[in-house]
Amino acid sequence: MTDGGAVEDPLTFLQLLLGLLEDGRRTATYKLAVLLALTDCCASASGPDGRAPSSLPTSVLARRVVELYWPQVRRYSPSVLRQSSQARATTVEAVAELRAQAGATTLEGAERAVPEAAARCLSRVELNLVQMPLGKLQRPSGTSSDYRRFLYDDAPFHEGVTRRQLDAYPLAVDLRPGAGDWLVALAGLLRPVVEMHWVRDVARFSRVELPEESLREFLFGTTRGSLRAVQPGLEELQAGLCFYCLRRLRDRVHVDHFLPWSRVPNDGLTNLVLAHERCNLAKSDNLADLDLLVRWWARPAPVLAEVAEQTRWPLRRRESLNVVRSVYGHQSAGSPLWSAPGVFVLLDAGRWDTLLPLLAAA
Repeated sequence: MTDGGAVEDPLTFLQLLLGLLEDGRRTATYKLAVLLALTDCCASASGPDGRAPSSLPTSVLARRVVELYWPQVRRYSPSVLRQSSQARATTVEAVAELRAQAGATTLEGAERAVPEAAARCLSRVELNLVQMPLGKLQRPSGTSSDYRRFLYDDAPFHEGVTRRQLDAYPLAVDLRPGAGDWLVALAGLLRPVVEMHWVRDVARFSRVELPEESLREFLFGTTRGSLRAVQPGLEELQAGLCFYCLRRLRDRVHVDHFLPWSRVPNDGLTNLVLAHERCNLAKSDNLADLDLLVRWWARPAPVLAEVAEQTRWPLRRRESLNVVRSVYGHQSAGSPLWSAPGVFVLLDAGRWDTLLPLLAAA
């Protein structure tokens, strides 16, 4: 199949994506990381109307790839899990070296602790993306030139690009018309499949035999223990009340991701709320209703910023807003939204259209 340009049919787009994932001859997880990074960046760099950007700088993509690998380079007794069948794994090694040197749990923390080392890591990862996986993501193994470039034009990405050239002429991934919006719209279906293949590849490369769910939790789950650092500040902000039901918080308080982690992983303080265990478990991976969305965004930004500063936790206010606008904006009218345990309401497209300018102006 030759380059056919933009894909307007979501089923065809999804089939093409799944075709890339079903290629069982991957020798590293880099292609999977790039695909998730593209999806996440299309949401976090959305415009005021919630639409995905048409172009993504490779530097932005590299940053997201580093964030994806950041929790995965921790030791998984007795050693770090392998992300490649090859002896060297440039990107993973760069991330592991930076994390070890900085001793930080987040990339933002590493940038504060060792800014020059962090910049070198990001530069190294960007060059590796340009030289390798970006030019090969859409190309099934064993294929040379006869394949469909349905996500972006991959001609600029090849092994001959040097760091000097990249510094002089920064590159960007120019997405096919509609490709970014399809990635965001299909993220709820795409991410679990990508993660499943990633888990299986890591198990194969590392020769570990564990339940897939345990390995998936290590590679992609949020570190709930570390989230406790922001609990006191959020509890004061919420006046000791559950964000969802507005009843007094008591035992078994959960730090919840307002926009579900399974949609777009985002540990930014802006995306975190405190909730009763019952409310959090009932909400699960569902999107909250528009009343709760308004309540979430109405929280005072200066207070959140103060909590972020005191805890040295990333705020990510703009990113969180972009992701929320993008994810909600790609839901169909009538989609179920969680309101309370056992209660769902249908997305009112007219009300969303009314809210969007308010969020855009924030």
